[in-house]
Amino acid sequence: MNTPYDFNYHGPVVVFDLDDTLLRERDYCRSGFRLIEQHLASSYPAMQGIASRMEHQLNNRADYFTMLEDELSSLIPDALRRKEEMERLVSLYRNHTPDHLPYTAGAEETLRLLQHHGVVMALITDGRSGTQRCKIAALHLDRYIRDADILISEETGSDKSRPDNFQAIVRRYPEASRFIYIADNPRKDFLMPNMLGWLTCQVPYDADNVHPLPEGVAPEYGATRILAEIGEVAGLAGVKSYDC
Repeated sequence: MNTPYDFNYHGPVVVFDLDDTLLRERDYCRSGFRLIEQHLASSYPAMQGIASRMEHQLNNRADYFTMLEDELSSLIPDALRRKEEMERLVSLYRNHTPDHLPYTAGAEETLRLLQHHGVVMALITDGRSGTQRCKIAALHLDRYIRDADILISEETGSDKSRPDNFQAIVRRYPEASRFIYIADNPRKDFLMPNMLGWLTCQVPYDADNVHPLPEGVAPEYGATRILAEIGEVAGLAGVKSYDC
């Protein structure tokens, strides 16, 4: 990654995860399901309600695209045509930008507060570039985080099972006072920043999260702190005043 170092910044760097940290991944899924239904319903009336049926699959942690293709098989018997339609629908889902995608409770207020106090923020997230960029655009996250400080696994070639993206942020801000990572899933989010000596913080688990909270995780995978609310990040970053 060819980005300049910032030797002049001496404050904390607060790095966020994206899905189920700044936004509910389920909200993005629901938006995509509705778009698929709108696309199909005019040509295939039987596909009315497909969004709800796909969400039911999501709730049961089942493959909603397999279910979608199964339903299309009776409407589009020709395998090649059905394959082409599925490719269009999957692309539509993965590359759509919702008109409105809400932040999780307190997340945008926290971003705004940190920005107001001059705290540098970054984003490290795993996923497809197109999908994650659509979520970022829907949140207007560029108001708070520079594009150079947004690291997406498909773009960098490294996911959170490796230290590369975390180390890239450390290299970017070599004089920072501390690094704080805010995320939701102990299964994959905290091991690498823990190994690098970062302060790691787990946001409150929400029953609406797509992925269940894992049980029996080894201590090195756990966050340093379990937050009662994401707003606690401000105090950890040394921001004492809550008036913007």
